Amino acid sequence: MLKGVRLRTFGLLLNKFLQYRRVTISVRMASSEKGSEEVEGGSNGRSDEVGFVIDKRPFTHVQEGKAEVLFPSSHDVFYNPVQEFNRDLSVAVLRVFAAEHKEKENQKRKKAELKEKAKLLKLSKDEEEAKNETKVTQDSDKETKAEEGPPEEKIFTALEPGKKDPEGIRILEALAASGLRSIRYAHEVGGVMEIVANDFSKQAVECMERNITHNKVEDIVTSSYSDASMAMYKSYEQGKRFHAIDLDPYGSPHVFLDGAVKSVADGGILLVTCTDMAVLCGNSPETCYTKYGALSIKSKACHEIALRIVLQCIESHANRYGRHIVPLLSMSADFYVRVVVQVFTSQYKCKESFSKVSWLYQCVGCETTTLQPLGRVVVNGKSVKYQLSPGPAVSQSCDHCGHRYSVAGPIWNAPIHNKDFIHKLKESLVEDEFTTFRRIYGTLTMMEEELTNVPLYYVVDKLAAVAGINLCKMVQFRSAILNAGYKVSMSHACKNSIKTDAPAQVIWDIVRAWEKSNPANKEKMAPDRPGRRLLEKKSETEISFEIHPDSNPQSRKQELLRFQVKPEKNWGPKSRAKTSLFHGNQEDKRSRNQGKKRRIHANAEQLPTKLPKEESDSHVGKETSA
Repeated sequence: MLKGVRLRTFGLLLNKFLQYRRVTISVRMASSEKGSEEVEGGSNGRSDEVGFVIDKRPFTHVQEGKAEVLFPSSHDVFYNPVQEFNRDLSVAVLRVFAAEHKEKENQKRKKAELKEKAKLLKLSKDEEEAKNETKVTQDSDKETKAEEGPPEEKIFTALEPGKKDPEGIRILEALAASGLRSIRYAHEVGGVMEIVANDFSKQAVECMERNITHNKVEDIVTSSYSDASMAMYKSYEQGKRFHAIDLDPYGSPHVFLDGAVKSVADGGILLVTCTDMAVLCGNSPETCYTKYGALSIKSKACHEIALRIVLQCIESHANRYGRHIVPLLSMSADFYVRVVVQVFTSQYKCKESFSKVSWLYQCVGCETTTLQPLGRVVVNGKSVKYQLSPGPAVSQSCDHCGHRYSVAGPIWNAPIHNKDFIHKLKESLVEDEFTTFRRIYGTLTMMEEELTNVPLYYVVDKLAAVAGINLCKMVQFRSAILNAGYKVSMSHACKNSIKTDAPAQVIWDIVRAWEKSNPANKEKMAPDRPGRRLLEKKSETEISFEIHPDSNPQSRKQELLRFQVKPEKNWGPKSRAKTSLFHGNQEDKRSRNQGKKRRIHANAEQLPTKLPKEESDSHVGKETSA
């Protein structure tokens, strides 16, 4: 009896401590001791718990897509529900890529079969007879094509998921954590031969192995306990390379890019996520240079600049091994950027890389940007020459407001999307299969509408702030650009963005034209203020604010979901996964640290730094008299 009381007391104390630490352990009676306690405590009518045992299934079940993963309740494994949009889009991308890969392999096989048949014909018949037969077949093919008419557009047909395909693609998730992404790929992507889920945490590998078994995908998904870079370097040989590599690290992926561009197959894709947006958006240009080899800058177009810095970095790593990239999809969403690039091997194409990156000059006053490519490719018939760009592209001061320039970059200046790939991606989407279908479809539609050959964008709010006026509506501003004979679109990276091929002079002429009907208070403006100098200049373009029929984009007309709606409290980037059992509650820690620097600064100001002069003199006098 005394032993049972001691066990009960110890169990209650431990349970209270664990509850304080937010650790869930169920306290229940052991089956062997329960019977004896019922006998001993039967006279008192008590059925209290005698001992405690840890629940054999202390897991939190998370259902996402067709995967169900188990997260241990006793410790954290990195999981962010807001990233479901990222994972849904990755599934859609791999579906299209796997189908394209399958089609290309079938075409290669057919060509090889035709070559073998041609060899057999040459051996069995004379060359003249073979030529006659080929001519007849070519003529017949032309006649049949003429009868059929123009070729019809191919309708995307997804491969059957959930089955191992011996001729399918090999996928590597280098930083798999719980294995959720890999399991979703196995369940939802067809044409897959193998998926390797890798992590350098034993705790994470145990978790993913449990989830692989729970989801019954052992034949497709295999776990790997290794450093991510080493896992990729080991697959450098031709037969072992992966067709798709997914990098979704905590923070920057720069340490993994070298191994990724080496171990991906020719024509394969890299799916790369960066969550260190503060670095990429100009808060720490020196850190950005050490990680990505480019200087970031604070700008209203910072999210697209971040995308172009990442693309430039991947291209730089690929060029070292005679490879180059072709961006298929580049997305800025929530608190991260995500790029999907295809990697090819070609020393000839690598020579063109220096013409695809540019220095960025940004005026510190009006934020007008100018790009200067590092080089150019001059093609004259069969002659191809590679030359350095003439410079500088700007003068010492801005032509519009007279302020100086800041230099950033180099950044990617070539297209960041492949519209054909995005079109296939939209066709492949099935609403019932993705929780974030509406947002994916809206974002892809905006990407499809973007001007591909126009880097960066203006923000209407910033233009109004510089000029010191209340600017016109977005539809009127877009109409003014279209009426002037230029193209315009929005950017998926910013809600009030203006992406146009119109020169900066035309943009400021539109601002000046609107200011005439809505005058600014120039008297209160300082003489050197950028807005005052801009408004005092003469316009060179005739501006009309008449509503243009194409001023409202289709994505807006169709009322598509284009930008993230705040899904939940504290929906931003999560902290790193903890391996300790007693690390506390992250929300409590976040609330305690909210405004911590402000409170410390306020308390420091209240403390006197030195005594007032009168008090110090009287204090000294007392000491001397004593």
